[in-house]
Amino acid sequence: MCKMAEKDKRISLITAAMSLGTGLTEFSEKLSTTGQKTQQVGTQITNVLSKRVLSFGKSVLQSSIEFESSFAGVRKTVNATEAEFDSLEQKVKEMSEVTGVTTNEINEVLATAGQLGVHNDALMDFTETMIKLGVSAEDLSANEAATELAKFANIMGTSQTEFDKMGAAVTALGNNFATTEKPIIEMARRLAGAGKQVGMTEAQVLGVATALSSVGIEAQMGGSAFSKALVNMEVAVVNGGEKLEDFARVSGMTAEQFVWAWFR
Repeated sequence: MCKMAEKDKRISLITAAMSLGTGLTEFSEKLSTTGQKTQQVGTQITNVLSKRVLSFGKSVLQSSIEFESSFAGVRKTVNATEAEFDSLEQKVKEMSEVTGVTTNEINEVLATAGQLGVHNDALMDFTETMIKLGVSAEDLSANEAATELAKFANIMGTSQTEFDKMGAAVTALGNNFATTEKPIIEMARRLAGAGKQVGMTEAQVLGVATALSSVGIEAQMGGSAFSKALVNMEVAVVNGGEKLEDFARVSGMTAEQFVWAWFR
C-alpha cells in the first residue's frame, strides 16, 4: 500500500509538472504574439511620427530659407551692423506673429524703407505703420504705401518720428471721405513738390489730395495740373497784379483776403 501511494504521488507530481509546462508554453506563446503585435503597432507609430517629424522639419527648413532669401533684400538696402541685423530679424518675426503678415512681406517693406532713406532707428516704426496701412486698406499693399509715403516724406522733409501720425491721417481720410487710401497717397506724392515750394504742411497736402481724389481727379493728370496752379498762386500772391485779382475773384475773395488766407 505504501508503494502504491508513493507511485500515485509521483504520477500526480509528473502530471502537475506537465500541466504547468503546458500552461507556461501557452503563456509564452501568448506573450510572443502580444509582443509581435506591440512591435507592429510601435513600428506603425514610429513610421507615422517619423513622417510628421520629417515633414515639420522640411517646413521649418523651407521657411528659414525663404526668410533668409527675403531678408537678403534688407541687407542690400540697409547699412547696419550684424548686431543690428540680428535685432531687425527678431523684430520682423515678432511683428509677423502679432499682425499675421508674412515675414517675406514685412522684409519687402523693410527693404523699401532702407532704399528710400528711412533711418535705421525709424525702420521698424515705419515698417509697422505701412504694414498696418496695407492691412486696413483694401486697394493698397503695404509695400505700395511704403514706396509712396517714403517719397512723400522725403520731399516734404517730414520728421522720421512722424510716420505713425502720417499713416493714421491717411487711414482717417480714406475712412471719412469719398475716396480711398491709394489715390490719396498717390495724389499727395505728386503734389508734394509744389506743396513744399509754397509752404504747405503735410496735413494740408494730404487734405488737398483727398479733396481732389474725392471728386474723381486722377493723380497723374490732376497732380501735375494742381501743382502748377499752386505755384502760380504763390507767384501771384508775391507779385500781386491782375493774376492775384483773378485768383481772388474765383475764390470769392478780395485780393487782400486771398493774400491773408494764403499766408495764414
